[in-house]
Amino acid sequence: MRILLIAPPTVRIKGNISGVYPLPPLGLAYIAAVLEKDNFSVDILDIPVLKIKMESLPAYFRDNKYSVYGLSCNLFNLRNGIEIAKQIKEINPKAKIIIGGRCNSFSPETIFKHGPDFDIIVKGEGEEVMLNICSMLRDGNENFYTVPGVSFKDNGKIIINPQPPYVNLDKLPLPARHLLPNKYYKIHPPFGIYPPVTIMETSRGCVYNCTFCSLSSPLRERSVNNVIEEIKEITSRFKIKEIHFVDPSFTYNQERIMELCNQLIRNNIRIAWTCKTRVDLVCKDLLEVMSKAGCYMISYGVESGSQAILNYLNKDITVEQTIEAFNLTKNAKIRTIAYVLLGSPKEDDDTVKKTTKLVEKIKPDFVLYGELLPDPNSPLVKQTARDNHINNKDIADFYIGGKNIFREKSITGAAKGDINRWMSYANRSFYIRIDYIFRKLRNLKNLQDLLNLVKGTYFLIYDILNKNTFS
Repeated sequence: MRILLIAPPTVRIKGNISGVYPLPPLGLAYIAAVLEKDNFSVDILDIPVLKIKMESLPAYFRDNKYSVYGLSCNLFNLRNGIEIAKQIKEINPKAKIIIGGRCNSFSPETIFKHGPDFDIIVKGEGEEVMLNICSMLRDGNENFYTVPGVSFKDNGKIIINPQPPYVNLDKLPLPARHLLPNKYYKIHPPFGIYPPVTIMETSRGCVYNCTFCSLSSPLRERSVNNVIEEIKEITSRFKIKEIHFVDPSFTYNQERIMELCNQLIRNNIRIAWTCKTRVDLVCKDLLEVMSKAGCYMISYGVESGSQAILNYLNKDITVEQTIEAFNLTKNAKIRTIAYVLLGSPKEDDDTVKKTTKLVEKIKPDFVLYGELLPDPNSPLVKQTARDNHINNKDIADFYIGGKNIFREKSITGAAKGDINRWMSYANRSFYIRIDYIFRKLRNLKNLQDLLNLVKGTYFLIYDILNKNTFS
């Protein structure tokens, strides 16, 4: 039984530079590794990095037929995933099409309604669930009532099974990177100055409860030795020179990260790396060791310079903690990125000015301003939906149907004209400064760093001039 795991092309959000290059589909690589360990024949089709056009896919599916297709979709490529499932079913109607990923912010009913060609939805971590599904299909068994984590249709009725148990991360095989076109991957500016580059995760879950997110779950960590094993593999086998750790709060367990850094130093593993974390999860000693171990940049979720908005978003941080974290990071000779969200229901000209003043004070190396687009199932969307008389159909039509129903007001209720004006003002106030430009040119690390700076500037200017939400 042949299995094809698919990463559909995504829609880039204006102002979100992280979408300019597709990242390795790490979740699919983990699923592939688990399936290969059980002797399944697996391939991965990373459509965006291979630059395959949607209209070219039917020819590929006719020439390459599989028994099972697994799609990993988020909010911004679910629309393409639905179209891909339709193409597959027209060519290979007996195939099973499975979907999972961040698109599960929507209910199974919503996903099946918009994507009738999907046979199974996987909710939660997909490795063991996919193995269970494929093992049953291999045995000719389609009684999915016994499989936790799946939703499926039985005679037109949607069956939603309980959530699967969380995976023991140390028991997972290392991601099947040998199935990926590794030479084509890049990471968006200002990362990726030491190519070739890849991404890694050392933990899953998030214990925080930001109101714009719906992914709060128990935090589970891989052991330091397990992480070191993967780093050794990707540096020796795949010749990787830079890693971006995708953990939502990389330094949550500061003692563990301290030990990871010390092992990198003791083992003389020379690898450049970057991560993202919260401003309340760093200290002087940790940052200094991270710098010695190869960390050259940290992304912080600053979100706003208004304490009132931070409280409204339930970030559980203070403006003072942001200032201290950026000072400590700068003293450790680590670059900083400030992630800022504009367009909260409480946003106004005054809060935006507080944010730009904070950014001016902390002097990050880079700041990425983005429109606040909360998860459909988040507390913030539920609240603003009630306040603005938005229903679930409106939200699904926006994310899945591609209908720009929030042309006048965003999903948070903020006026789109105000958001565009705030985004333009904030970007100009930070980047269009002679002292900033000279400082960046003076601190360039290599030629790739300069090229990244040029590319990042291009995308930034493009987005400032283009007022649409999606490309």
